[in-house]
Amino acid sequence: MINALSYGSILALLAIGYTMIYGILGLINFAHGEIFMIGAFFFYLLVTFSGVPFLVGFFAAIAGSIFIGLLIERFVYKPCLKRSPEVLTVFIASFGASLGLRNLFTMIFGDGRRAFPSAEFLEGIIITKAGLFINVKDLWILVVTVILLVAVTLFIKHTKLGTAMRAVAYDANAARLVGVNSTTVVLLAFVIGSALAGVSAVSYGVSYGIVNPSMGYLIGLNGFIAAVLGGIGNVPGAAAAGYIIGLGEVMFVALLPPSYSAVRPIFVWALLFLILFIKPSGLFRPSVKIE
Repeated sequence: MINALSYGSILALLAIGYTMIYGILGLINFAHGEIFMIGAFFFYLLVTFSGVPFLVGFFAAIAGSIFIGLLIERFVYKPCLKRSPEVLTVFIASFGASLGLRNLFTMIFGDGRRAFPSAEFLEGIIITKAGLFINVKDLWILVVTVILLVAVTLFIKHTKLGTAMRAVAYDANAARLVGVNSTTVVLLAFVIGSALAGVSAVSYGVSYGIVNPSMGYLIGLNGFIAAVLGGIGNVPGAAAAGYIIGLGEVMFVALLPPSYSAVRPIFVWALLFLILFIKPSGLFRPSVKIE
């Protein structure tokens, strides 16, 4: 259960990034997994070769993810959206950005796994009176995620910028008519989503101890599925779906015979098809206008 909550926290942060960008632009950022991966590499390179403290590397990962996210918005989405393209055009562009970034990092660093640096304060173990062993790193991941989830939810629901984001997500044309700057809102969505991807990347690295150019593919896909299951544009819903998938995946391995562990990814897809068959809009009410 502890491992599941830790993994679910990583998925929840990724899912929020997907759902915010989808909710505002109505488009999937398929390069979000690569933003996650590059954030992990920013941390790895800075801490490993410069010897900076963990927290400096942590904020560097966030800054690196934001930088890459804004580059994708500027050179992939913005040129496409200026021409009012078909959805398929933007999909291909973002998918191309994903492949390009992944292959670029593979060319530079190779596809082998590298050890992800951690910190001493994350290596301890807490033993409860009942004899339960809790890794400090799992507890840290869960606490950081919960704080960020609460902060993002409060920001979206109780600030002017958050209200503007919800307005654009619901009806972009009406929002522009009442003076909402949609360009600022789009940039803000990329900043917040990319920052959360950076936090998620460090959490993943600390939890699994590895970094490599392909690390964002599968977990990015799971984050996208969580965003869909949580209801388009629904931030708390995306986070909740991330935890549901995390719990399901880990319990799938923990409770079934070891021979079934190889088909663990099938569980996620089966869950997606089952829920969307029963409730096509997702588990929670979408927060965008659906035509």
